[in-house]
Amino acid sequence: MDQNSLRKLVEGQLLRLEGNAFQDCMDRLGLVLYPGDYQSVRAAGPKGDTKNDGYCPKARVFFAAHATRGERIDKIKAKIRGDLEGCLQEHRDVKVWRFLTNDTVPGEVDQFIDNELRPLNRGVTIEVWGLKTLADEISKLNRAQVDRIIDVITVDEPEFDIVILGHIKTGRDLWPILSGCLGWLEHDEPEDCTNEEQDLIDGAIQTFRDWSDISGDIEFSRSSVRDAQRSITAILEELAEKGLALYSATKDDYPLTGGPSPFLGTVAIFRIARVDPAAPTSS
Repeated sequence: MDQNSLRKLVEGQLLRLEGNAFQDCMDRLGLVLYPGDYQSVRAAGPKGDTKNDGYCPKARVFFAAHATRGERIDKIKAKIRGDLEGCLQEHRDVKVWRFLTNDTVPGEVDQFIDNELRPLNRGVTIEVWGLKTLADEISKLNRAQVDRIIDVITVDEPEFDIVILGHIKTGRDLWPILSGCLGWLEHDEPEDCTNEEQDLIDGAIQTFRDWSDISGDIEFSRSSVRDAQRSITAILEELAEKGLALYSATKDDYPLTGGPSPFLGTVAIFRIARVDPAAPTSS
């Protein structure tokens, strides 16, 4: 899974969280970002959580986590102001106060924080981590930490080994590939093909596939195989006249069927590339 896909997955999971589930997720984030320092806090007794959802006693960083999806702007402002003022009243030496939300903070709220709250509390760094910031911070962590924080198991898509394609110049070169495969991947070709070149390439690839399909039936006859190889060589020469060359190889253990236990087999890979027709073709 690439970084962009991982970030989108994290955003999607954060968006689904509400109430205590979001606070629990933020606790797991705090434990990773501040190992050995972060402490979670839950409401207990008449004073509740003392306007503190989690904090770092050593770093003096305090957190307020709130799932704000769909709330009115005035309610969000009141929540932020109340949590900040309550935290500063209940706790000493607050260096950083961080409001965590799984929503994108409206510009009006950000302006309210910058124009009203920060000037009144110059000794405190006031931060708001909205959906994008949270997703970015979580995605920077290693995969095991990400899985633990957002409480899912992320799975990488299978990666294919690098396959070196060989320049195929004769039917004799291509025959072992065609006769040894059980299928083929979609071929690659130049993007600037003319209609005539496109027709030639399509016909060539289809012929290769046809020979592959019947290769098992004619392998017992050397003359039939030689005829097939000559036919393939003629096609390759026709491609070369247009400045086109065939590169091919096989990929083993490719899943030919779906499901949890797919049938694995060898597939052929074809790539048509544009070359200089005046260049020498011998090795």
